[in-house]
Amino acid sequence: MAKRIKTLLLPLLMLCATVAIAQSDGSKILGTYRVPSPFNDDAANVKITQCADGTFKGQVVWVNRATNKDGSPRTDEKNPDPKLRSRKPEEIIMCWGLKYEDGEWVGGTLYDPYSGKKFNIKFSLAKNGSDLSARYYKGKPALGINGTWKRLR
Repeated sequence: MAKRIKTLLLPLLMLCATVAIAQSDGSKILGTYRVPSPFNDDAANVKITQCADGTFKGQVVWVNRATNKDGSPRTDEKNPDPKLRSRKPEEIIMCWGLKYEDGEWVGGTLYDPYSGKKFNIKFSLAKNGSDLSARYYKGKPALGINGTWKRLR
């Protein structure tokens, strides 16, 4: 009987250990990053957190220009949804749906508040082990552009 229990428990323990290792590797993305716009000199700080379903999302927590040229508060004015155009930058979820697979965070969507457009996004850890190497694309990753998200904390 004891041998039978060991035979059943060993694979279960190995599975739990594998899941725990995968989760801890996936959590390396958690933190706050400085994100330069690939299209202009704007920048934002984005905090990446884990959602209840295990995916990751990034919310804007700071922008380098909080006002427009006329001094009015900056909003999400280019959003294709008119109901969301009055959002302040700190209310914007900039990326979502990221899943950790094989050492990368994939399957995500990036919302660019400067253009109002959405892109696919995937991340991997940069060579320094702290920053994120980002790939922004539509359709196939090979047709995209690269960026670096610098870890702040």
